[in-house]
Amino acid sequence: MSDDQTLVEAPFRLSEILGMAAYEEIEVLDVGAMVEGRPRYEALSRQGLCRVTGFEINQAEIPAVEAALPHGSKVLPYALGDGRQATLHVTLYRGCSSLFEPNPDVIELFASISTTWEDGNFRVVDRVQVETHRLDDIESCPPPDYAKFDIQGAELMVMENGMEKLARAVVIETEVEFLEIYKGQPLFSDIQSFLKRHGFVLHKMVDIEGRNFRPMLTDYSADATSQFLWADAVFVRDFSRLDLFSTEQFLKAAVILHEVYFSYDLALLFLYAHDLTKGSTFSDAYRAKLSTFESVPRQFATIRTHN
Repeated sequence: MSDDQTLVEAPFRLSEILGMAAYEEIEVLDVGAMVEGRPRYEALSRQGLCRVTGFEINQAEIPAVEAALPHGSKVLPYALGDGRQATLHVTLYRGCSSLFEPNPDVIELFASISTTWEDGNFRVVDRVQVETHRLDDIESCPPPDYAKFDIQGAELMVMENGMEKLARAVVIETEVEFLEIYKGQPLFSDIQSFLKRHGFVLHKMVDIEGRNFRPMLTDYSADATSQFLWADAVFVRDFSRLDLFSTEQFLKAAVILHEVYFSYDLALLFLYAHDLTKGSTFSDAYRAKLSTFESVPRQFATIRTHN
């Protein structure tokens, strides 16, 4: 659940236009819900627009996760995967722990990350056998409208065993790696190909990160001169097939894209589709409201900053 500490909000709340239609509760799935700053869906939470089902296998983290979630939410202490036993590689920095083993051949090429230093964030300090559960088999997890995955290389494994549960989702955000940070892990291209087969298209990249190749060092440890390492990739149900959306999905997609990702143009498209279907006038009101602002916050291929 890691995001920048500074909450930047959309220039206005979409509920100002949608009225009570905005308050059809959005079900959020947060896999890897450890608290590291503000959750991505903070704007939805603050407005009472969502309910979250989080998954966090680190028992010590669960109280902090529960405290950060909106009313009616819950945290489930399951390790998601393919339903078989697996090894959890516990790292010095718990946020780097994974069902995949950290890959020193890649990690040791880059400044400020390490598997071998005494204080190396990817250094494995324990190996724990865990029973994984298929997302599709978790009856206490409601089908989400909006899903967020951050589980250090195991995202595709969970999705491969969870697409029945994800069948009605309109937005999926998942951490992706561009190099094999963990041995044998799927990379961005694998996840994109899988989600494309299941009707999702890449919308944007946010919180892109890299590091400098060693031996280059700078005063800022998270500097990246040239190499992408990982990012959060945002996928949206294929907007070229609007005939496959329900009217409820049009509005939920518009709310998520406006409030969380500042994707005003795509939010407008979904509002327009709703207007054509239901005879509403949301798109005209939305366009008029946007025109009253000289500038609005944007989120397009953003670089993550560390405070």
